[in-house]
Amino acid sequence: MVAVASHWKKKRDDLKARRDSLFAAYSKDPENFHLAREIKDIDDEIAVCTPHIEQESRAEQRAASPARKLVTTPK
Repeated sequence: MVAVASHWKKKRDDLKARRDSLFAAYSKDPENFHLAREIKDIDDEIAVCTPHIEQESRAEQRAASPARKLVTTPK
């Protein structure tokens, strides 16, 4: 599971790095709609990665926590 989570995290981090560099260029030329569209597409890809990362994180937390047993009291 860790390998899968790290795949999504790496993909998200790579996309964020690309987005940040495009945004820096867009900040200097805000009328460049091509850059704005490219940033939007990257934001959409990042949004796809986020639920996968959260799901994997929850699965890792469940796997790490001790299993809880139901305790029955004798009558």
